[in-house]
Parts: sequence; structure tokens; C-alpha cells
Amino acid sequence: MNDHRRLTAAFVLLAALLAGSPLLGAPVHPVDVVELHSDTSPLVSIRLQFNAGSIYDPPGKEGLASLTGLMIAEAGTRKHSYSALAEAFYPMAASIGVNVDREVAVIAGTIHRDQLDAYTGLFEEALFQPAFAESDFQRNKALLLSILTDTLRAGSDELLGLEMLQDQIFAGTPYGHPAEGTVESLQRLTVADVKAFYQEHFTRGGLLVGVAGGYPKGYVERLANDLAALPAGTQERKALPPVRQAAGRAITLIEKQTSTVGINLGFPLPVNRSDADYFPLMVANSYLGEHRSFYGRLMNQLRGARGLNYGDYSYIEYWNNPPNTEQPTPNVPRRQQYFSVWIRPVAPADAQFALRDGLYEVRKLHDEGMSRQDFEATRDLLINYSKLWAGRLSDRLGFLMDSKFYGTPYYIDEIEARLKTMTLEQVNAAARKYLDPTNFDAVLVTGNAAQLKDVLQKDDPSPKKYTNPVAPAVLEADKTIQALKIQPTKIEVVPVDQVFQK
Repeated sequence: MNDHRRLTAAFVLLAALLAGSPLLGAPVHPVDVVELHSDTSPLVSIRLQFNAGSIYDPPGKEGLASLTGLMIAEAGTRKHSYSALAEAFYPMAASIGVNVDREVAVIAGTIHRDQLDAYTGLFEEALFQPAFAESDFQRNKALLLSILTDTLRAGSDELLGLEMLQDQIFAGTPYGHPAEGTVESLQRLTVADVKAFYQEHFTRGGLLVGVAGGYPKGYVERLANDLAALPAGTQERKALPPVRQAAGRAITLIEKQTSTVGINLGFPLPVNRSDADYFPLMVANSYLGEHRSFYGRLMNQLRGARGLNYGDYSYIEYWNNPPNTEQPTPNVPRRQQYFSVWIRPVAPADAQFALRDGLYEVRKLHDEGMSRQDFEATRDLLINYSKLWAGRLSDRLGFLMDSKFYGTPYYIDEIEARLKTMTLEQVNAAARKYLDPTNFDAVLVTGNAAQLKDVLQKDDPSPKKYTNPVAPAVLEADKTIQALKIQPTKIEVVPVDQVFQK
């Protein structure tokens, strides 16, 4: 190619970059943007996803990321007090939301397009001009403390066990503490800490912008140009240690005044949505226990056949806010994931048997795999069911952003593409490779921890007593389940008032 042609090609490329030509696809913005326009939607959803999750909390300052997020979304600005902002949002029927998880912090809002300009002005004001007022700081810190002490410790045995299980599985790693922090670390935090975290992590380098809905032409470009005023920061995510392998069978008993026993067990997985093995593992897990479904093995065997409890589910990745969500929620991506079984509370007399039954079902799937009939039914259901997860435009936006995080095609479409060509052999191979329940962590929330510890240590058979007739096949399986050796390598009793304390 001669110099003239090279120069001409360079100008064409530059023009494409500046104009967003179809030569290169979507327009080029000064920040990373995911767009999902709809001519028919009267709403506009905005999501700003920062690499500012709890893994970036400095040691001894756990909860700082969550507190900083609240000081942007649930606090005043240099122009408006928090109450004045609330008054401004009220006639718009709008607000600013925040969710801080392990990897990311998401500042988000949805507004009718007629109010988009006014809302965007206030939204940007909250992001660019937080006041960091002492009154807001104390109120938001009290909120996080309340989540730890009132919601988790006192209010919900299930959430308590689910959060504690993550702490146990990821102990000693950046994932190994609640996003809300701990009681003592929150008490140490200062406004100066929040300001420093804000300046370091709420930057355009670690930002992914999502906009969906009926926004007018040019809106995304204006928003992106405004957000380009953020400090440059870095695009590099925090380095994480390798996913550890579970070793032994460590059981934590949280002693709390409660009449039931909540059971959670699990172990790390070296797989996330960017891995090919994720999708066959997804089918195996769905067969075992899709969240809030009645067709899973765990639900059918523990609740349906034996009447042990209310619900039994399994997961191959973090599930956000499980008591209040029916389907997976986007914008909580994680590079490191874990397998878990959630056995919603059982009667104390059935705790040992229920733990064994949960492990028995995982072992059965690991050793024997799925039948062809079960595989085909589960695969077909997942192809169709997964489309419901993105029924709202804002959810589709979130899953598009998640796919950007993982570096994959659009998640919902990828499920169908992968599952349509999947084989039974691939699913059973994934179950054999990843779902071995020999080593695990378990958390049980119980009212008599000393007695349950003694029962678990003895590891004697635990026959299930029924008040109503059950099928002969169930009784036959019970002979194996009741004698299943857990062989705990460690049992620790933790008073509930010490959980998430340090």
C-alpha cells in the first residue's frame, strides 16, 4: 500500500471512531457503555457499575465500600441536603439506588423519559458532588450496623447462615467478609476513609455505564461525556488468590435462640460464566435444585417425599437476596464462585438426617449422573425458563453488563446456544468433576449448639420418624441416608452475637 492509500485508510478509520460508523459497530464513548434502546419504553434505566466492591476494602476497614456507596446514593450533595434531594425526587417518582457486592458497586435509577434531564442532573450531582456530611455518615453507618446485628443476627436465620457460609468458604481471601463489613470495622471508619475510597475507586477506569429504555438521540453521548470528568483511575481489577480447594468437613454451629435448624453447605468452584463447563454444570444444578422451584431433586426428596421442611435448593454461583428474589438478578458478577445447598429450617430432631439427606442427593448426582429423560426435560425447561429472567428491559441491560464483565456473549442468548448442542455426557462429566461432596463447609443455625455438636461428633445413625405413611422406596433410601457418615473434621460453636463482630 502506498503512502497516499495508507493516509486515506487512516482518515477513514479516524472518522469511524469519531462518528460511531457501522464500520466499527457502536459509537465510541469516552467511558465504557452498554446501550439497550427501546422506542416503545417510556422509562429509562441508568446503571453505573464501578470496580468498587467489598474486595477493595482495606484490611481492618471492612464495609468501607458499602458505606461509600451509601454516601453517594443515600446522602446529600454540596448543593442539596439529603432531605432536599428526597423532596426533589418525590414528584418524579424516582430515587437513586445502590448495591455493593464483592466485586462491584452499582449506582442506579429508573425514570420516566419526560423527567430524564432533571433526573440526570440530580443523579450526576450525587455522583460528582457528594457532601460527605457527618449526619449522613452516621446514619448510613448505623444502617450497615443494623443489617449485621438486626437483619442478619436477629431477623433472619436463613440470611445469617447463607452469609456465614460465604465467610467460611472464602476465609482469608478478599471475598471473606460481608459486603457490609463487620461491627468493629464499621465502628472504626471515618468520613476521611470514605472520601479516600471515593477518590480512589469511583473513577472512569473502573466504570461500566449501562443505559436502557426510551432515551432520546444523543442522550448516551451526553451522559458519557459528563462521566468522563471522573478521575482516570485504573481498569485493572484487584488480583485474587487462586480458588482454594475445600479440605475436610468443617461445620460451624451458630448458637441462637431459635426453634428450628437452618442448614447451608457448600464448597468453592473454579468455574464462572466465562468457562465452558459452567453451562453443563448449570443443567446439573437445575436438576438438583433450582431456586424457588418444585421440580428439583432436593425439593422433591427432602420436602415432597419426607416432609422435612419448606424448601431445598442448590446453586453454582452467588444468589443475590434469596428470600426476596424468584430469579437470578444481574449486576452482582463475581470472578470466584461456589456451589451451595440451602436447606430451609428443619425441626431440631431432623437436623442430622436433613444434612445427610442433602449430601446424599449431591453424592447421588455426582456418582450416578442424570438419566437421559431427566437431562432432556431439565435442559428444555432451562432454555425457556432463562428467558423469563430478562423480562424487563432493566434486567436485560443488567445481564448485558454482566456479560461484558465476564467477556462473553449475552448471557441469556448464550444459555440457549450452549444448551441446544449439549449432551448428557457433558452434563454428567461436569457433575463428576465439580460436585464431589467429600469436602465441604457447613453452617447450621441452631438453638442448642452443644447438643447438636455432640450428635454430629458421634455420627451415629439418625433414623427418620414419620407420622404419615411414606413410599417404600423412600424408606429403602432412608436406610442408606440415616447411616451416611459425615465424619466432621472440625465443629465450631459460635454465639450469634460474635458473628460478623470482628
